[in-house]
Amino acid sequence: MRQVLSRTARVAVVKYALRGRERLGLLRPVGEALSIQGLHWDDEIRSPAELAPPETEVSEKEIEGALTLMEK
Repeated sequence: MRQVLSRTARVAVVKYALRGRERLGLLRPVGEALSIQGLHWDDEIRSPAELAPPETEVSEKEIEGALTLMEK
């Protein structure tokens, strides 16, 4: 498998079991070995909107203070 992937410059998408769960991975040759990189199923990926901090108001005085600190 490693030789075939090396010669064709391709990778393989694989399913494997880890900690009692079926996982998705990317199998690729690295030197004389095969490396597997874990991927996520679509239901494991959160929307970036959930991670965004809330909008806050910043006063002109706070901006001026930050600029002053950056100049030092």
